Amino acid sequence: MQKNCAFVLSLLVVAVTLPCQSQPASDQEKNKTVARTFFEEVLDQGKLERYSDFHAADFMAHSAERDYTVAEDMAAAREERRAMPDMQIAVKHMVAEGDLVVVHWTAWGTNTQPGMGLPATGKPIKVSGMTLFRFRAGKISEEWNAWSMLSVLKQVGLLCPPKGPTGQEPKFPTHDPTKP
Repeated sequence: MQKNCAFVLSLLVVAVTLPCQSQPASDQEKNKTVARTFFEEVLDQGKLERYSDFHAADFMAHSAERDYTVAEDMAAAREERRAMPDMQIAVKHMVAEGDLVVVHWTAWGTNTQPGMGLPATGKPIKVSGMTLFRFRAGKISEEWNAWSMLSVLKQVGLLCPPKGPTGQEPKFPTHDPTKP
């Protein structure tokens, strides 16, 4: 009788926990996975031929100047890769709410080729930014980016920093939130 009871109890435990283990991840978690995979496999590894696998056909990237199609956004990614052939991108943080995913990232590489409106300077570039994606049916349908082109121009020596009243470059506090 005890063996029978133990067997039934074991089946009950398995039956109760099995549905919890087999439920699909929430849409937010799925969207975060797509966003991370896009950054790590397409942008970081330079597999730009997979770009459209992650984007809806009517994708739109928004900027202050105008909106960009998926083909135009992919062309911009190619320009970045051309300017910095050794470019790497790391995802630092991700947050999801509803159909939105925010990715905080850092990109770095060496500006060895002309591209992004820059001449080849041979100088290293490191910039952090954030990308906000809107998802529809598991694909990226909209995108907004925030990063500092001003910082890039300073790093490659194309923009001199302003001089303070003493003729010296002003010192600004620098803090990398990814490092304690």
